Amino acid sequence: MLVGFFWRDSVSDKYDITIAENEIPKFTSIPLDFVHQYNGKKSLPIAPSALIDINNDNIDEVFFGGGMEQEDAIFAYRNNEFVDISSEVNLPKKGTTTTTVGVVSADFDNNGFTDIILGREDGLHIYYNSNGTFTETIIDTPINEKSNPAGITVSDIDKDGDLDIFLATYLKKEFMEGQNIFEDYNYGSTSELLLNNGDNTFKSITKSAGLEYVHNTFQGVFVDIDDDSWQDLVVVHDTGEVRTYKNNGDLTFTMKANPLTKKFAYPMGLAVGDYNNDGLVDFMFSNTGSTLPNMIAQGDIKDTSLFTDKWMLFENEGDFKFTDVAEKAKIADYEFAWGCTFADLNNDGLQDLMVAENYVDFPPSKLFKLPSRVLIQKENGTFAPTEEASGLTNPHFAITSLVSDFNQDGYLDMIWVNIDTPALAYINKGGTNNYLQVDLGESVNVQGAKVTVTTPTKTLTEWLVTGEGLASDQTALLQFGLGKESRVLNIKVWLANDNEISIDNPKINTIINLKAEVEKQKSTLQTLKEEL
Repeated sequence: MLVGFFWRDSVSDKYDITIAENEIPKFTSIPLDFVHQYNGKKSLPIAPSALIDINNDNIDEVFFGGGMEQEDAIFAYRNNEFVDISSEVNLPKKGTTTTTVGVVSADFDNNGFTDIILGREDGLHIYYNSNGTFTETIIDTPINEKSNPAGITVSDIDKDGDLDIFLATYLKKEFMEGQNIFEDYNYGSTSELLLNNGDNTFKSITKSAGLEYVHNTFQGVFVDIDDDSWQDLVVVHDTGEVRTYKNNGDLTFTMKANPLTKKFAYPMGLAVGDYNNDGLVDFMFSNTGSTLPNMIAQGDIKDTSLFTDKWMLFENEGDFKFTDVAEKAKIADYEFAWGCTFADLNNDGLQDLMVAENYVDFPPSKLFKLPSRVLIQKENGTFAPTEEASGLTNPHFAITSLVSDFNQDGYLDMIWVNIDTPALAYINKGGTNNYLQVDLGESVNVQGAKVTVTTPTKTLTEWLVTGEGLASDQTALLQFGLGKESRVLNIKVWLANDNEISIDNPKINTIINLKAEVEKQKSTLQTLKEEL
């Protein structure tokens, strides 16, 4: 009787999922030889990954975090395949006693090369990038004995010219008592807000900042939600709620209500983007969906009317007001999902949605595989699944997608990052739509930057954030699909230090390199620190 729950919801009976053939992006599979190795007895069920432009050539390399008995790896796109370059870039060895569970890229030392920060059971590590090769520094990470690092996000929360960290944590495997515990408020780990001391050492300000809580957390993302120039914070609690925190500008945060406040769900993945092109940042959250029977999923919840198994799409109305429009957008009723990512796959100027599926620790998932979803946004603001038609069906245990323009044809390519199964790589076959790409680099001032591209008929908005997906990090090369637009009037960048960059009449179908402009916009404090 329960077998029917362990497959996909019959969305074709509920939603209009038809889509014009010319709107469906098509992809070709290419070689990528990385098979994640998962130790289910000792490690969390996540496999981290990141896109990082190691040598500043505008082509991302791909970092994969290794399992407990497996080394990390970095791959480069060369001659229409991905090759392992771990030894070329001197990727440090981690050994076989820890699992890599979270990663983001950013330029921590402001030397113009992007570094890697990653989390393992023993805390945080920074791999400093010096002209394309890495050296390791271990960070003294203040977490308690029950907490295991998970997702990471970074930004300059106090505008002092250095990068601060929100470290999501999850209970270590040996302390876990179940996977559907909601209302035991002493059960779970404690995530940390780590303030940079100015030299890439960190101190916890979690309690004084108003962010202390006990709950298992897969990830968070820093982004300016209310356009006041301060980096706010979105946090997803597994077996819990979504939390949206306002940065007050004084090293404190205030939790603001949202549609899931004081309710219950499994919001594991987090996508960040302006899905309706109104200039405000929106969020999509994955959930258990139709795959798991509610009588099991609801666990210890006393008032089950407060539980939802639906996917959620929070439309930002400004001033920290959100409406869940997932049903309106026709994405609410899908299956058990993990990481999710917004990106424009067909360059039509609308954000599409990639959602990873299948749970490595859920026995029915070994027999009944979900496809992982590639949901293309139509002009009416609804989404239609195209994973089969696009050639992107994923039969493995997916964690997240990564999207980047590896072959530099102006269209985003894709990788499915999978746990305990092979990663899958695809090249976009492209099309006739125009595009613009904006390269800001990854220095402190661009983390959380807001970028708008204005054409004669519309304005498109992107944010450079860390941590989108699940325990992963997307490309820093911002993509703007222009459709048939043949002219861009202006690019405007709001940097994290309150400075602005404005470029009129940029050339379309090119990469607009603004790294030099970003460098000019350093704050006085940041410049003084570097001189000292």
